[in-house]
Amino acid sequence: MSRATGGLILLFLVSESLGIALGQWFYNLYVKTVPPMAISSFNLGTSHAVFLMYGALSGVTIFALAVFAVYVSRFFKESGLRPAR
Repeated sequence: MSRATGGLILLFLVSESLGIALGQWFYNLYVKTVPPMAISSFNLGTSHAVFLMYGALSGVTIFALAVFAVYVSRFFKESGLRPAR
């Protein structure tokens, strides 16, 4: 496996874990905010799945933006030395 492939896999795993953690954080915020009498166990379970799905999609978005930033960064590198003034 090349270094670029290993780096992409590592970037994907880190971005997905960050996205899942974001979804879990939003779910915990949802549980703390909604009163217990206003939510059923079915809604609690489905909302947890939805927030985790949101986190997974956020992780994919973070990964895509990071790969795009790495791709675009090569166009902004300076080539050669600047002439002395």
